Order: sequence, then structure tokens, then C-alpha cells
Amino acid sequence: MTTIPPAGGRMPPVPLGPGSLMWDIAGEYRALLIVPSALLLQVAHPMVGAAVSRHSALGSDSWGRAMRTGSSMLRYIYGGPLALAEGERLRALHRPFRGVDEHGRTYHALNGAAYAWVNATLFERYATSRRLFGRPLRPAQLRCLYAESQQLGRVLQVPEREMPPTVEEFRRYFRDMILHRLTNTPAARTLLDEIRRPPRPPGLPAGFDAAWPALREALGRTAHLLAVGTIPPEVRELLGERWTRTEQWEFNALAAAVRAGHSILPERWRYMREVARVRSGEFRPGLPTVSPPHPPT
Repeated sequence: MTTIPPAGGRMPPVPLGPGSLMWDIAGEYRALLIVPSALLLQVAHPMVGAAVSRHSALGSDSWGRAMRTGSSMLRYIYGGPLALAEGERLRALHRPFRGVDEHGRTYHALNGAAYAWVNATLFERYATSRRLFGRPLRPAQLRCLYAESQQLGRVLQVPEREMPPTVEEFRRYFRDMILHRLTNTPAARTLLDEIRRPPRPPGLPAGFDAAWPALREALGRTAHLLAVGTIPPEVRELLGERWTRTEQWEFNALAAAVRAGHSILPERWRYMREVARVRSGEFRPGLPTVSPPHPPT
């Protein structure tokens, strides 16, 4: 059944639910592999970067920020009716985040174009995660995922005018953002340093003290490969990040290992714990609405 837009052309916000393609993709462990690059793309937007630099815990509470972001995602993607409340909460949280950046430009975290860019990167990164670490989405699946991204944008209260209406127009929009809008912001440089040298996780047992320097080096190396290796080459160049043949070989080997490992895991083990519980019906942070079935993966 086709939903008729109301007067004014804006579709009402409808939470995602079982049967949606985003439910199948967003909560996979392999989706976590594109989180560093998603954050880089987001904070390379001058207005997003300025807001993050001045008003977030960037550089001081990495693990806490990651946990809060993960909890929020659980609610706005998998929370059913709670997704709408989460969209309201995020808008209220970001409303005070305004000021003047280091170049004297005003910024506001709820600027329509900036707020839309954060949601846009999620669609592009989820598609990229499947392309690099799994089976690439077919054209019909991409259209389906993009429609769900627009649906999620309405839940998050992204202005309708800021969301390109089709995948084809989204590709042109995304390319234009990369070539003409993103910059090497202080937030992007801080994030890259944090990725290379991750802080010690809170609660790490004292027995790991001696091993932490080596663990940190390995974790930082892997996170840097994932962050820099999955972003478009133009963004890599913009951020001043060299990418060698050796790094490309290491990244290809890592991606191949992820694809092989994912293919043999039982479905429940492919998903983050709380997401697996929601998908199985064991736990629901709300009563999810049912979305139309998507093309098979």
C-alpha cells in the first residue's frame, strides 16, 4: 500500500521495525568496522566539526561517548515507539550547541544541512560496510535502504528538504559534499589522533597493564586502517593521510578475513548482543512497527 504524503509534502515519522533492511545491517558486528570512518566524514563537515569540538567529549571520553552513541542507536533504529522519543531527545540535546568557530563562522548543531549530513553518512557507510565486508547490495536493495534512511531521517527530525529524494540524487549530493564542502577540521584531526592512539578502556583489569602498550598499538593500527581505508580517496587526501600499497594489502586481508568469518557465524553471533535480543523477540526497547519486507540479501 502506498502512503500518501500529507499536505506540505512531509511524510510522518514512522519507526523502523522487523523486516527492514536497516534492521539487518545496522546492528551487525561488522557494521562497527565503519564507525571510525563515519565519524571522520561527519566531523569533516565544518559546522558538525565545530559543534563536536566545542560541545562533545571528543578527545577526553572516547569510550563513554561510544557507549552513549551505541545506546542511542539501539533506541532510534531498534526501539519502535521509543525511536520517536529518542529523536526528540537528540534534538533537545543538540539545541544549545551553537557558537563561532576558529574562522569566525557561526555554527549551530541543528543547522538543517549539517544535521542531515550526519544521517546521510549512515546510509552511505552501511552500504559501504556491505560492499567491503560482505556481499554488495543490489540496486533494489540500495533503493530500499535509502528509503529507510529517509524514514530514519524523519524519526531524527532531519528537514525533508535536506534529504535527496532518490539514490541517484544522493550520489550527486554526496560527491558534491566530498569535493566542495568537507574540510580538514580540528575535530577531524583530533579524532584521527584518537583513532591512532586509543585511550585505555575504563574497567580494563590491572593485570593488563603490562600488555596495554602492545594492545594499544595493535588496536590503533587496526582502527586507523579501517578509518582511512574505507573513506573516499578524496577525503583521505583532504585529511593529509597517506595510503600505501602495504596498507592497502593489509586492509584487503582484513576485509577478506571479516567476510570469511562472518559467513560461518550463526546469525545470533553476527549481531551485537542487545540487537540480537531485539531481533529474536527476547527483548524489545519498545514495540517495533513492522516495515514492508525488503529484497532478500
